[in-house]
Amino acid sequence: MKRRKLYLIVSLVLVVAACDQTTAPAGDVIDEVAVARFAELVSEDTDVRMPHLGALLRAAHEAIRASDDNAEAVAHFRRARRLGNAAEEAHEAGNEEEARRLAHRSYTHRLMGIVAALEPEAVAEAVAGSAAGLARLEAHLEGKDVLGRITQAVERIGAHVGMAQEKLAADEFVPALAHALAAAEGIRQLSPRYVARKWIQQATSLLQEAHQAIGDTVPTDEEALALHRARRLLNVAKDELGAGHPARATEAAKRSAHLSWGVIQAHSSG
Repeated sequence: MKRRKLYLIVSLVLVVAACDQTTAPAGDVIDEVAVARFAELVSEDTDVRMPHLGALLRAAHEAIRASDDNAEAVAHFRRARRLGNAAEEAHEAGNEEEARRLAHRSYTHRLMGIVAALEPEAVAEAVAGSAAGLARLEAHLEGKDVLGRITQAVERIGAHVGMAQEKLAADEFVPALAHALAAAEGIRQLSPRYVARKWIQQATSLLQEAHQAIGDTVPTDEEALALHRARRLLNVAKDELGAGHPARATEAAKRSAHLSWGVIQAHSSG
């Protein structure tokens, strides 16, 4: 694949996003609730197509099933599953620093598996989607009186998009994907309850899929423990959201989803 093709994907999406932008008259005041609602609209916009880790994992899963030559991706996902399980053990032991370290390593291997399975074109599309989402957000906020917290958040999102584009240009696809996902998540995080709801929905779906993947077979001890933890964390996520703690709900739902995904991946790759 030629690098020029990657640039064309990014440029094309940005042109489409720019054509669809509308701005309000200068001097309008916009509060956090309005920004959150707009962030939800951008997140759901099929023209923008911001990347999401869950969707990329599903696409990688299908690519692995459809090919006999994805040993590299399978190896990364196996490593990610083992590190994820170790991270949960560290959580339960109260060693949060070790849990974060292991979780980060697990995440990195998931990204490496995605790149191996889907190739650089998927990274280019992810970068383009995040850049388009940022363009829509900036156009919506242009000329408006915005809270400093929102301004800072948009600046962080912009920094991630810039780094994603820089890494993509250097053919550093895993870092490019990491920054693209961070930018997209930053936009979604402008509506914390939306993010929590979406992750709970995904965790619920993945837990069901994990049980279906096992089917009538007897799960291994590792799988049984992973599913037990995934269900417990999903319940924690629902409780935290109901108690008004969307950030905690999101964290628990993500951990649940990753555990279930590990079981699904194990049964797809053998």
